[in-house]
Amino acid sequence: MITRTPLLLWLILCSAVWAEPSLSVTGNSYQGSALFVRVSGYDGEEKPTVSWEGKQWSLEPRKDLWETVLPVGIDTQGPRALTVQIPDGPAFERTLKITPRNYGRQSISLSAGTLASYDDPQNKADDEAILKALLADSRPRLFTENFIYPVNAPQSTGFGLKRTYNGWKKSWHKGLDLAGWEGETVVAPADGVVIHTARGIVNGNTVVLSHGDGVGTSYFHLSSISVGSGQTVRQGDPIGAVGGTGGFAPHLHWEVRVHGVPVHPKAFFQLPATWR
Repeated sequence: MITRTPLLLWLILCSAVWAEPSLSVTGNSYQGSALFVRVSGYDGEEKPTVSWEGKQWSLEPRKDLWETVLPVGIDTQGPRALTVQIPDGPAFERTLKITPRNYGRQSISLSAGTLASYDDPQNKADDEAILKALLADSRPRLFTENFIYPVNAPQSTGFGLKRTYNGWKKSWHKGLDLAGWEGETVVAPADGVVIHTARGIVNGNTVVLSHGDGVGTSYFHLSSISVGSGQTVRQGDPIGAVGGTGGFAPHLHWEVRVHGVPVHPKAFFQLPATWR
């Protein structure tokens, strides 16, 4: 008589092996870039967590996977440990070598009034409101394609430049400046949701989008805004127009932040193949 017990036992054992969680970390570990973190083989309801740079975030569900994106800060140095904890399960650890990146320096001359506006309490409140909206957002990933430029215009100021204003006030450029003309259409670089709009004292007319998995983008100095909070946008949809609000010549200042940390927008121009 043929018994099927050994075959059944073999299938059960194999299923247990196949169900073991696994971790994938892709992307680039240079200063100012982003890491794409994914857990597969875990079917629990409690979210896995990732610890990175002294902070902890939850991975968000997408189909049968768990994902998030992590920032590599512009000042991050040396080997850094990344730890993913599976609820009631194993912890995975990766040690990543951080590659330095020199983004250059820039000296800017501003009028006394413009320079003073940077220290205006309202400007600080404007920036805090943007950061609060970004950090409060925990939706799963919405983007599925490589990002595109939000305006078809040449880059006038690069990401990461160390700046001095009038020879003394120090800062750094947290986005890309694109030299569009007044009124030129600004579009969503990827699928997302509008999570904040405002008229800032320095930022001017502002739109902030969430793209999920901790990724958000901001658009400053717009001449007009054509979306409202809570609105869903698709890649290429208009969200506003280039302007100079906030006291500047017309251009678009575009930021990409991951869990609130500014990263180079170009980190999203070529997504890992498995994320597209």
